[in-house]
Amino acid sequence: MADTDILGAALTPVEQEMLRAYDMLKQLAARDDLPPCAARNVRKALACLWQVTNDLDLQFEQLYDLGV
Repeated sequence: MADTDILGAALTPVEQEMLRAYDMLKQLAARDDLPPCAARNVRKALACLWQVTNDLDLQFEQLYDLGV
C-alpha cells in the first residue's frame, strides 16, 4: 500500500484505513463465489468508497472490470 496520495502528500492514519477498506472491497468484488445479494452490495459499497478515495486523491482508477 502507498504511503502517499497521488499528489505526493503523506497519508494520514484515517486515509490509510480508508484505502485498506477500499482494497479489501476490491478483492471481494473480484471474487466469483459470492451470493448474488452479497456481490451486488459489495460492488455498491465499493462504488461509494471509490468516490471517497478518489475525492481525497488516494487513488485514480476505474472499476469497470469489477462491475462497478
